[in-house]
Amino acid sequence: MLERKREIIRSSLGGVLGSETLPDVNGQRLEELRRELKLETERKRVVVFATDHRLQEKGHPSNSELERRLSFLIDRFAATVVMEEWAADRPPSFASIFADGRVAYEDVGTPSEQQFRTFCNAPINYPGHDGTLGPCEDAPPVYEYGPLDKQENREQRMTQNIQDKMNGHRVGLFIVGLGHIHSISLKLRQANFNVAAYIWLG
Repeated sequence: MLERKREIIRSSLGGVLGSETLPDVNGQRLEELRRELKLETERKRVVVFATDHRLQEKGHPSNSELERRLSFLIDRFAATVVMEEWAADRPPSFASIFADGRVAYEDVGTPSEQQFRTFCNAPINYPGHDGTLGPCEDAPPVYEYGPLDKQENREQRMTQNIQDKMNGHRVGLFIVGLGHIHSISLKLRQANFNVAAYIWLG
């Protein structure tokens, strides 16, 4: 990836050598490329891959499609570790099995503690729903996200876990639930990582 950026810069320079003036658009793009290259050499990178948690399960019909996407991103970014929002009390995820023998694997999810406990993963018309409205058996099936303070606790812990697990790695792939993609990408940038974010919903 670094070599590709260097080649783009060399090509951009080659196209303007000998010109007396550099068009603003080319000059701006060249500066952007230089900044990107500088950041790429100075900071570690986390590739965020957001998806539906059900697609992460081993045995899901879309496992082969998930494998294609993980393989592509790992290859293109030269990632050496897969990190995943998962739970210790669940069966091994597909990604954990896929990574075995290819790259390192780390579960960077949160433990089952009160400070991380979110609403029941069920629609509000499910009898066990424990959200703001309580169970609404006459409601259409929609899901409530939250509580927001618990989700914030989870993202802060996952960010810290990623910082710890990136020791010894320059590029990592992080698999996370779709609801976190924007806010946790910003947290990772604030933690001084280069971030690229992708979405796949099957």
